[in-house]
Amino acid sequence: MRFRSPVLTVLAALVVPAAAWAAETKVAKAAPAATTDAAPAVPAPKPGMHRYMVVRTFAPGALAGLDAEGKKQVNKTNASEKVRWVYSYANADKTKTFCIYEGPDEKSIRQAASANKIPVDYIVEIPVVLSPR
Repeated sequence: MRFRSPVLTVLAALVVPAAAWAAETKVAKAAPAATTDAAPAVPAPKPGMHRYMVVRTFAPGALAGLDAEGKKQVNKTNASEKVRWVYSYANADKTKTFCIYEGPDEKSIRQAASANKIPVDYIVEIPVVLSPR
């Protein structure tokens, strides 16, 4: 498609991929992946707490040994910083994670990560939840 207005060009660039995504989503709903877990319903953080997304990059295989005992230790260390690991998403090869945390501030999230010896690429506060419904 060719447009004369730069605004229309930008809108077309957004609409065409969105239409393709919508078509893919309909197919995906018909046959959900067996290995994919839905995000849990999570209540709002307690007063004084904030929600954050922590993005991390790991070396290939680094998460292979993370078992229940390892998670228990991470949660224990987090609690010492008044931080709670809510849940995480990972890419297919488990080299990138997108983790949802709650804590009093970004500094506490970083201190917990440091104490757990896990990397932090960046942290974004996510105070607003948008629902598709």
